[in-house]
Amino acid sequence: MKLSTSPSGTYAGAFSAIEVKTNGSALSGEKSFYTFCVELYETLYTNTTLYVKSVSNATQNAVSSYYSQTNPASGGTATSDPLSVQTEWLFTQFNVDKNFQSSILSTNAKANSFQVAIWYLEHELDSYKVQSWHGSSTNSGYGYLYTQDSYAQTLVAMANAAVKNGWKDVGDQVRVLNLYKDNKYTQYAQDQLYFVSAVPEPESLAMMLVGVVGVAGFVRYRKRKTA
Repeated sequence: MKLSTSPSGTYAGAFSAIEVKTNGSALSGEKSFYTFCVELYETLYTNTTLYVKSVSNATQNAVSSYYSQTNPASGGTATSDPLSVQTEWLFTQFNVDKNFQSSILSTNAKANSFQVAIWYLEHELDSYKVQSWHGSSTNSGYGYLYTQDSYAQTLVAMANAAVKNGWKDVGDQVRVLNLYKDNKYTQYAQDQLYFVSAVPEPESLAMMLVGVVGVAGFVRYRKRKTA
């Protein structure tokens, strides 16, 4: 597959998958879709062929990328880190609520905030990773991206509220594309989010919507409190 830097964002996303060639995988039939990066410390090149080794619920990454082996909060290992339920909710809303999607993609700033929210929820901005990446004991890296981004903080608060209200990815629709730069799967690339677009059964759809009412109330409450 190939990714384009369009439509929005100046950090990592939103990317658009502009060329998808598959061989019986979960991506079969896809022509294009929007995606965001899960990892911060891997890399990829746009408009260059990337290879999907698997479609899973966790990242596949190099040990040298300083992932969650020292961060019990994310539940990961040295080479794999599962998606948080909050990230699954956020990316589900992006895909099922077209007004929300249009809003996120309307400006670079909002697309950047959405990406920062994902990195925060996936513990990519934790200080120990920043320190390891920069070879410094000071938190001089990317942590400020979240602390200085009020919209990213709002998105995280919405995701936390939805999960607290009982939302679950019942249909397992939010996945991770485990990407590599070579067809031998030896050079790790930045893993991307993927939404399985098949329409869920009514029971699953009802469960997916759990938390939406609570989040709407949360947003209204914030507005009243601000006012």
